Amino acid sequence: MLHPFRPLLAGSVLVAGAANDSLLASLRDTARSVAVADDAAPQAARFDAVVLADPPAAAWMTQGEQGADRLTQVLAWACASLRPGGRLIVVVENALSLRHFAGHPETASAPGLFSLEDRARPDGFVLPTRRDLRDRLACLGLGEQAWWFPFPDHRLALSLLAEGGLVVGDDFDPSVLAAAAAAFDPDGPGEGRFSLPRAWAGVSRAGLVGDLAPAFAVAASAAALPPDPRLALHFGHRRRPAFDKVVGFVRETDAIRVTRTPLHPDLPRAVDGVVNRFPDEAFVPGAPWQVGLHALLARDGWTLAEIVAWAAVWRDAVRALYMDGGSLTPDTPLPGGAIDAIPRNLMHRNGFPVFIDAEWEIDALDFGHLLVRGLVNAFTDVPSCGAPGPGIVPTLLDLVHAVAEGLGTPLDPATLDAALAREDRFQTIVSAVKTRRDRAWLAAARLVLRTAPADPRAEADQAADQAIARLHAEATALRAEGDRRVAAVTEDLEEARRRTDRVIRYAADLDRERGRLARDLVESRALLVRHRVAFGDTIRAKLAAGLGRFAPRRDGAKR
Repeated sequence: MLHPFRPLLAGSVLVAGAANDSLLASLRDTARSVAVADDAAPQAARFDAVVLADPPAAAWMTQGEQGADRLTQVLAWACASLRPGGRLIVVVENALSLRHFAGHPETASAPGLFSLEDRARPDGFVLPTRRDLRDRLACLGLGEQAWWFPFPDHRLALSLLAEGGLVVGDDFDPSVLAAAAAAFDPDGPGEGRFSLPRAWAGVSRAGLVGDLAPAFAVAASAAALPPDPRLALHFGHRRRPAFDKVVGFVRETDAIRVTRTPLHPDLPRAVDGVVNRFPDEAFVPGAPWQVGLHALLARDGWTLAEIVAWAAVWRDAVRALYMDGGSLTPDTPLPGGAIDAIPRNLMHRNGFPVFIDAEWEIDALDFGHLLVRGLVNAFTDVPSCGAPGPGIVPTLLDLVHAVAEGLGTPLDPATLDAALAREDRFQTIVSAVKTRRDRAWLAAARLVLRTAPADPRAEADQAADQAIARLHAEATALRAEGDRRVAAVTEDLEEARRRTDRVIRYAADLDRERGRLARDLVESRALLVRHRVAFGDTIRAKLAAGLGRFAPRRDGAKR
């Protein structure tokens, strides 16, 4: 954090706040004398520079009256310890840190509170915004100020942006460094509410990188400060001391120059066949090819064919620049300086590929090693990704095999093991820490799939969703019951209709039968009358005949 201010720390220096051994050792490299303040008592001596490092982290600085503006008190104390024209250097966290907004809801009792609600921390400190800190220093008479912004945090500053490097132009975009650093933040928000590496691009276009930076490092003085043409500094990941470097992005007349300087120039640049050349080069604007993979994997449903097409552009760049367009197989030898020809370093200038940051050189290299190194580096650099398409297993082993196969350079087990062993050796030499890059590690490593970010309204939304689901279920049940009853009534009506039809048919049959019977009765009666008349006539005739036998004879004699 203090590297940009090394020229200002050559005289007597007072350190207050979070002073650790590393900080004091770095100051003693440049300062004539270094003193440490361990309480708030007035300093009898005055100093050329006062370093106020992370004041809320210092125990004695957190003491004071309840509700008092502790930061203003500490700034006034530090200003009073300066000689006329001295420099106050303040390193403090930002109240509007985008890094913390991506994390969790505000809680008043949290010791690391970052508040949009202007809350004070339990120790009484109200963290400043960019404008607030600028105004506070100006009110103390320290109107000459030089600002730097650390990423991903002031405790692990992999990159530092100067105030002059915050403006997005055709030749420089500060969000690239901010996003790259966020991916390596060990204490960052993880997935949080949004992807912090991807968010910095939009923040940069809005001109808000400085306002939403994780922290501030400010040199302030009543006297003019020397001009500084640097736009940014980059320290990268921690390495073996012989390979530690600082990369500077320096504005020249009409271009930007990238400088690389060893942090320990007295140490050798070669270790066990690995050489760091610390090259200087012209700055190439734009985003590295790696960013395209991030965008591809950020959406759901990504496919292996899309990754292969992305990787083919990188493979073709290696062929064009190192093989004159010739074919590549895993056994194809490459120059040792091509070890850094990986997707993260691939840029395009005027439509032609170029590899930047080519600092390393090794004794022997083949395309199998570079292929495995480039793909593994690309996949491990992806912070998170969406759900893959059907049938894709997002382990690095499966992905490396599938992409290599898609590029027409399949890796058999022996070739893959040899490439991983060479990369493991290279990483161990560079970092001075034993790494483990073998097939078991590759099989266990997986892409981090994106999960839904935490939302303080999630519980209420879930309750509402459950209530809606219950109402929907009840409505469905009521609709089903209504349909059942309608069906039952319809069936009853249909049965009644059927019964009515049967009654009507039966009544018609009865009516017809009654008519028939009536006709039969009439006919029977007529027949009976006829029979009765005929019978009567017969009877009378017979009676008459019978009576005729008993009639007296005309002569009076009886018969």
